[in-house]
Amino acid sequence: MPSGPARPAGPLGAFLKKQRDAVRAAEHGVRHGDPDAVHDMRVATRRLRSALRTFRPALRRWQPLRDELKWLAAALGEVRDRDVMAARLGAELDDQPPELVIGRVRNRLRLTPGLARARHALVGTLDSPRYGKLLAALDDLVATGPSRTLGKRALRKAARRDLRRADKRLDRARRSNRDGDLHDARKAYKRARYAVEVLRPVDGRPAQRLRRRLGDLQDALGAHQDAVVTADLLRRQAMRAYTDGENTFTYGLLAARQQQAAARSRTRVDRVRRAARKPRRWLG
Repeated sequence: MPSGPARPAGPLGAFLKKQRDAVRAAEHGVRHGDPDAVHDMRVATRRLRSALRTFRPALRRWQPLRDELKWLAAALGEVRDRDVMAARLGAELDDQPPELVIGRVRNRLRLTPGLARARHALVGTLDSPRYGKLLAALDDLVATGPSRTLGKRALRKAARRDLRRADKRLDRARRSNRDGDLHDARKAYKRARYAVEVLRPVDGRPAQRLRRRLGDLQDALGAHQDAVVTADLLRRQAMRAYTDGENTFTYGLLAARQQQAAARSRTRVDRVRRAARKPRRWLG
């Protein structure tokens, strides 16, 4: 991807630069196993992928970067998801009376072997020529910028389109009552929130307020997804423990708690979605 002449950055160019800088700033911590750095780099790659998709007409020549960022995000996700899951399960076990934590359940739920493999693979990803090319492409993207500077109207139109798509996906999820549809809605609202973030320099408080409301809705949908995924992992770990002749009582107890947490999250989604859909007239 050869560099072209420098263009005025505008809000979108500034957003892209901020995320590129976040990727580079997090690398040292990622290499040394810092969970916060892994999270920061993963979020930056997501924001970059989302911007490339949402503002595609102005970033058409950079679309191949979406696949490269997805590749990097997958390696980061293997570590981040295992870190978060191990911490979540450890906290759940700490909440139980000691007499209800039976057998080797705590050792199994530390997820140590898989986490160690994921961290090793992630360092290998950062050492690869492919990652070096990705960084160079991000530098080129920031230096060259979008093919045109998008004004307020164009930025709002793109954000409005992402919001409508997310609203439709959540409506569909409510009708189907399927966990997978709720997860799709969560991802759609995440893209919409990132699009609104680009608007903050030009729309100020209204954009910040909407970004916060979308964040609350995304968090509620995320809590539901986390509970669903955790319950599924507990069932799989219980089957492994059963095969090894171990007592599986604690796994069942924790899985039931996750099912209850998922139900509570669904209720919260219904509440926060109303706030997220409050008048958006300023978007046009």
